[in-house]
Amino acid sequence: MDIINWKDEFSVGVKEMDDQHKKLIGMVNKLISEQTSLTDQRTIADLLTEMTDYAQVHFRAEEYLMAEYDYDQKALQEEQHQAFIDKTIAFYSASDIGPNILSTALLDYLATWLIGHILKEDMKYKKFFKSKGLS
Repeated sequence: MDIINWKDEFSVGVKEMDDQHKKLIGMVNKLISEQTSLTDQRTIADLLTEMTDYAQVHFRAEEYLMAEYDYDQKALQEEQHQAFIDKTIAFYSASDIGPNILSTALLDYLATWLIGHILKEDMKYKKFFKSKGLS
């Protein structure tokens, strides 16, 4: 799997959210670049914990803005955020399945979900927040 390079098309137009998305992409890139070291279950657990903790910080910040500006798709975003956390925790819980299988599945899930979520779901709020003067 290739490193994910930040592209302008990933920008949701809110600097704080873009910065947090960049950090999440950086965390996925760390997993990708250290793929060979993922054979250690402790490494998997530590990286998943770090990713999950930061994702929750990001999701709270995003949901706060949505609540503050009465974004009509906030509930859907919350459901998707929780599903991401639940799935990531499931990977953590299943870390005894086999590190090579898990790391491939984990990387595929994290990269696909994150980029897909930004490009599809988060882009829906780009115009909304811009209309509220957020940048």
